[in-house]
Amino acid sequence: MRVVADLDNQFPKQSAYVERAVFAEVMAHAGLYHDGSDAFLQERYPTDKISRAVLNRANVDLSTTGNQAALAESALRSFLVSLAPESAAAELIRRGVRIDIGRSSLARFPFRSGAPTAAPWVGQGDPIPVVSRTFDGVTIGPAKKIALISAITRELAKRADGEAVVTRVLREDVAAGLDAAYFSTAAASDAANAGLLNGVSALSGTPGADAVAMAADLEALAAAVSENGSGAVVYIMSPKNAARLPIRVPEIAGRITVLPSHAVANTRIIAVDPVSVLHSTDPAPDIVVSRDAVLHMSDVPLEIVSDTGPTTADPVRSIYQTDGIAIRIIAEIAFAKRRSDAVAFINDASW
Repeated sequence: MRVVADLDNQFPKQSAYVERAVFAEVMAHAGLYHDGSDAFLQERYPTDKISRAVLNRANVDLSTTGNQAALAESALRSFLVSLAPESAAAELIRRGVRIDIGRSSLARFPFRSGAPTAAPWVGQGDPIPVVSRTFDGVTIGPAKKIALISAITRELAKRADGEAVVTRVLREDVAAGLDAAYFSTAAASDAANAGLLNGVSALSGTPGADAVAMAADLEALAAAVSENGSGAVVYIMSPKNAARLPIRVPEIAGRITVLPSHAVANTRIIAVDPVSVLHSTDPAPDIVVSRDAVLHMSDVPLEIVSDTGPTTADPVRSIYQTDGIAIRIIAEIAFAKRRSDAVAFINDASW
């Protein structure tokens, strides 16, 4: 067991780097490690320089650690990808096209208009034909800020399984936020990327509420997203429908990829060609932990006291007064469809 533990410490899953960085900050602010989060990581995971780099936003010298610098730079993406199956968007990130656009910038990604031209066979000494291709482009970026704050009690952090508790809270919160952003119909704004469903007209569901309706809806969605795409299709639906599908139509469910998401209503079924979606993620998230914050405990936060009225947000919690810990994660993410018909959805599924 000791050998296995040591190997896990030296060669953890890449998703663990963000999780370790967050827990180290929690331990330091919980008063359980007075030498600071960096020292905590050095003592608990002595060979892990990547988590320290993530915590310090890559300010740790990794010049003598081979490919560890590259691992540190991809820590956030690895963490996001690891959120599947809790997050359907995480699986799309894994299957999609990775783009590096840098911070606060735009990138123009080319995509082919129409079907690709097959490379011809050429006889010896014959001229090689010049293939004509028509390309268009889609803009991705600038990256938008996805941020969340989780509040836990110091007693939770002090438990023997504190690391597992903090990791679970972190993963669930980020997964929910990621799916809500990806599977939205909202247009792009100064604060947010356009949801994948933005600009897409919903297909009509098949009436009947039976297995025939299920099969017809899934077929219609597949045809819509594969017409000019790769032919690879994943379906995103509510956990309820994802659980019912293999019971109602097991012969179909075993041959398709279904991703459950709490961000999708029971009457909505989404289909995506994953290789037609572009993703860009921040190299390292901004992690801040506090025991002194005052928070508006709401999914729709307001100023604690605004200058209009004045109006006071409710409910408000003092982390200091309640002996709590607030964890804030901020990261920059951009995503975009390579083609307008890469996503299709039904809003009125009868089943």
